[in-house]
Amino acid sequence: MKIDLHLHTNASDGELSPYDLIPLCEKIGFDIIAIADHDTIRGFKESKSINTKIEIVPAVELSVREEKRDIHILGYYINENKGPLSEYLKIFREERIKRIYKIVENLKKMGIKIEAEEVFKENYFTDSIGRPHVAKILVKKGYAKDIDDAFEKYIGYSKPAYVPKYKISPREAIEIIIKSGGIPVLAHPGQYYDLEYFLYLKKFGLKGIEVWHPDNFPYLNELIEFAEKNNFLKTGGSDFHGFSHNSKKEIGKILIPYSSFLDLKREINEKNPHYFTMGK
Repeated sequence: MKIDLHLHTNASDGELSPYDLIPLCEKIGFDIIAIADHDTIRGFKESKSINTKIEIVPAVELSVREEKRDIHILGYYINENKGPLSEYLKIFREERIKRIYKIVENLKKMGIKIEAEEVFKENYFTDSIGRPHVAKILVKKGYAKDIDDAFEKYIGYSKPAYVPKYKISPREAIEIIIKSGGIPVLAHPGQYYDLEYFLYLKKFGLKGIEVWHPDNFPYLNELIEFAEKNNFLKTGGSDFHGFSHNSKKEIGKILIPYSSFLDLKREINEKNPHYFTMGK
């Protein structure tokens, strides 16, 4: 079984639409995938209209912050019609739009000719507009040679046009996911490796850790041991955003064991015994 539980579409900051991503996954030979876009489930909702034999898990990746840590919490088998998730995503969408206007104003002060409407028009499909979308416009207009250069010069952390993103706490994100029927999992822990902190999040209901991820390779064995010792579910995925994104995050390179996926399904079935008979 080929399984990748962390893929992005252009509903957030991925390059491919669901209509391009699903055929790609079929070509690779995936049996099970999760579309886990940043702060939106639009990509997953669009995927439901695509005729495919691939099992597509409903998922989302929420942006959170605690003190100086920027963290992502994955939610698997979330239900947009249950709990606070839908309202939260609406608020996040509105805050992201406000942030684009602020970033553009900062860029204008630097003498860069750019309008927020250009960013929105170029990325009309996304529900989760952000800095990568501004970076694309800066590259297109010749102000940066590539996306990395745009971040380094203008919109990266502490750079002149940077504006902090609206975030909630990890505890709030975990609560939102649980109340919306889902399973909260810590995304790419290799980016903020702190086992003691991960255990702290378990107190608030964190159920799993994304063990298999391109950023986790130095810690993989320790993470597996830690997850098993502390009864965390183990998930994983490529975190694929597209072919011109970070080359480490190649689709088809990170696969998770079928047994780990079954553990995830077992968890949701224990929470809601009727989940898999409700036409999800």
